[in-house]
Amino acid sequence: MDLTAQIVEAITAWLGTVAAQFYAPALGSAGDLLFATPSFDLIPEVAATWELVRNVADGLLLLGATAAGILVMAAGSDARYSAKVLVPRLLIAGIAANASLAACGALIRFENGLVVSFVGTSGTSYVLGQLASVALGPGMTQLLPIALALAAAIVAMLLIVVYIARDLLLLVATVVGPLALVMYSLPQTEEIARLWTRAFSALLFVQVVQALLLRIAVQLLQRTDWLGASSELISGLLLLTLLYVLFKLPFAAYHWAFQRPFMRATPVAELLIAARAMKPVLR
Repeated sequence: MDLTAQIVEAITAWLGTVAAQFYAPALGSAGDLLFATPSFDLIPEVAATWELVRNVADGLLLLGATAAGILVMAAGSDARYSAKVLVPRLLIAGIAANASLAACGALIRFENGLVVSFVGTSGTSYVLGQLASVALGPGMTQLLPIALALAAAIVAMLLIVVYIARDLLLLVATVVGPLALVMYSLPQTEEIARLWTRAFSALLFVQVVQALLLRIAVQLLQRTDWLGASSELISGLLLLTLLYVLFKLPFAAYHWAFQRPFMRATPVAELLIAARAMKPVLR
């Protein structure tokens, strides 16, 4: 063996060692985080902070009731601001704000149950490990599998970052839930409550879509001849494509939740109209 071949073999062996050190831990950590949403309602510190926010929301609800009374007096024959429209809104907003922690906890447990029904009880880290073994084989002695393993490890680490951010945003959404939901009490601020509902649903249930995708991928990677050919390259690229789609899905959920820029929504304009309507009453 000449010197050039020895150098290439040494570099390949070194890259294989690096890939092995990053690949398995990255996929394992991604599997542990990807489909396990914490039950925030069971964390005492979260519950204590939520109670403080709930108390503020209850105070805002009293202000909302006062504003609703002013709107009823100022609206005249405008059916949008009649008592039969605003009183149910106040009741729904009050109940939703005070029950939001329990509702968020129940939805999180429901979502975790759906995920388990798709990926099984063995854990998603095990499922991702099985996918990796099917896609890249037991060893990485060739340059192509090593390159695919490194790319998969990088995407898996990006997934970890995305889902740490996702869990933090879900925690914040759970805590500020009372403030957002109490905004349903008035038509002028209703969009804030709807925005919170869409954002919380997108953050939470995007994992269900990912779990379904992972279950389908397990079946597809076991038989790649449905593409017309079967090889180590195709299996590795399928795994890399799967990880990339898992990475992009949260961003697609974000675009669905924020369907239009918040500053272009109607609450700002409606608040100005309501302020003009209340001027004669306040004089």
